[in-house]
Amino acid sequence: MTSTSKKKARRPLIGPMERARRQANYIRLLAFLVAVMMLIVGLKLGLYPEIYLLGVAGLLAYPLIAQTILVIANRRDIREKAAHQFLMQLDAMLIGMTCALLHFALVPSLVLLIIVHANAVTSGGLKPWLLNQLMTTIGAVVMGAILGFAYIPLGEPVPVVMIVVSLLGLGIYVGASSAFAHYQARYLREAQELVRRQQQQAVELSRKLAKYLPPQIWGSIFSGKRDAKLETRRKRLTVFFSDIKGFSAISEELPLETLTSMLNTYLSEMTRIALRHGGTIDKFIGDAVMVFFGDPNSEGAIEDAYRCVLMGIEMQEQMKLLRQRWKREGIEHKLEIRIGINTGYVTVGNFGTDSRMDYTILGTDVNLASRLESACRPGGVLISEATQELVKDRIQCRNMGDIQVKGFNRPIPVFEAMGAKKDSGAKNRYVSAQTAGFGIHLDVERVRNFDKNTILKTLARSATELKKDSAVSVDYEAEGFSLHVDSGAIKKRERDRIINMMGQAAKRVQTQVRV
Repeated sequence: MTSTSKKKARRPLIGPMERARRQANYIRLLAFLVAVMMLIVGLKLGLYPEIYLLGVAGLLAYPLIAQTILVIANRRDIREKAAHQFLMQLDAMLIGMTCALLHFALVPSLVLLIIVHANAVTSGGLKPWLLNQLMTTIGAVVMGAILGFAYIPLGEPVPVVMIVVSLLGLGIYVGASSAFAHYQARYLREAQELVRRQQQQAVELSRKLAKYLPPQIWGSIFSGKRDAKLETRRKRLTVFFSDIKGFSAISEELPLETLTSMLNTYLSEMTRIALRHGGTIDKFIGDAVMVFFGDPNSEGAIEDAYRCVLMGIEMQEQMKLLRQRWKREGIEHKLEIRIGINTGYVTVGNFGTDSRMDYTILGTDVNLASRLESACRPGGVLISEATQELVKDRIQCRNMGDIQVKGFNRPIPVFEAMGAKKDSGAKNRYVSAQTAGFGIHLDVERVRNFDKNTILKTLARSATELKKDSAVSVDYEAEGFSLHVDSGAIKKRERDRIINMMGQAAKRVQTQVRV
């Protein structure tokens, strides 16, 4: 090990606040050194008896005692400000006693009073300064009484040497205090910069951690509304499960990079839809998604169930757009999802240990939602009777009869959610079709107004070129819209129907999307 590395090891880096505390003690030491110099000069000139050397020893020892007091206060978690105020008043009392030791010599006493009271005003303000004066008076009176109130009469001249030493000490103290104030300001800026960096690091860390928690839980924890502790409660929730049909077989056929990209795209889209509807994403298990509504925030059982079912319907519609995208990317598998939804009382909260916990839900009604997802046809949304009772006024449901599911002794009545009643007939928000050489998907509620003109131009140009029997090759995608046209693969008997469908889609965009 080199000498340079040894030196660095002996001098660890200290923070700006610690440097400020050390310099504050240096300033205290300087103030009492000025008082010591005055006493020593007086002793040399024979103005004071030699026993006053005890006072010199006490003044020299005091800064070390003050530093010890600060260290003890820090170890006992005593507020730093309180310890500082205490020492400032102790300083004043000792300066008052020193004035008495100097026999109240005018210039030396004034110099010491200026030093101690200037420090009190700059460090504490008016109230500490008034208390400072009181403590100075007490110190002067106590020591004066001990010494029999010995004093140098005003008419008697003070030796010039003593005056010079006093004024020189005052000058040095003022200069050192000014430098200390400058360094204090610099240390404060450094401390503020350190705090700013730490806050930025905390924000970045919280953003990263937020990706592992549902946004609602992350927000409630960081706002202080909820604590990260083991606790559960019974609540009526609507539970959602979905998975991709035959995903295990697909994962064996696709390259790892393609599979990863496809799965991440799928989960990203499903997550976006779930969050937009207010769902709490419990977990991803491979291709499976688990979401629930009603905790930590709830809009009421009816609204929670409606939002959950509407979310499932929108997810199925979004899958049509994703299938078109994946087909353009060379993934020929027809990926379809199954969705199961149930409403009931479950146990929700933090499960696990104090060191590792999971925010999730447990209960029979959670298991039923999972069983409904397994029993659902690909591309469908299967809901329980409990959920159907809550949403039947706003969701078109088809009675699918009773099914027998594992873990339940009784038959379970189930329904298939077909769509929102507000979207029925001509008001349907979705336009979707897929055939050889053509694919279109439109969700008018998700189309952004600044995409409207581009979508209309794309539809008009494609329809016009098809009418002219010209070669058309279009692959266009925007939020809520996807269009694929390959005129070479379109059958002649399908052209008129496809042109008509693009016209209907353009009419929907024109009338229902506002710029």
